[in-house]
Amino acid sequence: MVQLEIWEREVLSASELRSVVREVRNLYWHIRTSRPGIHDARRRRVYRKIGVQKKRLLEAGVPKREILDLLACCRSKQCLGKGCLDCTDRATELGQQI
Repeated sequence: MVQLEIWEREVLSASELRSVVREVRNLYWHIRTSRPGIHDARRRRVYRKIGVQKKRLLEAGVPKREILDLLACCRSKQCLGKGCLDCTDRATELGQQI
């Protein structure tokens, strides 16, 4: 069975994928450092930006499980070591595959 595509999927190169993931990590840093109650509008704006990047990753064909692992890793202050898209171990693996 072949799935029909309504629109073409965006193909992300390794460097584009890395930049999107770094942007998501940076946006979560802004959320962690903003004070709840005082910067609520700013936090909502950042969450909307993260939603755009998540949708971009999904449309590019990144598995949902990998995106969820990335978001869990970004929410924590340190890497959880799950092998998310931004982990240094995974980055070296991707570099060797290319």
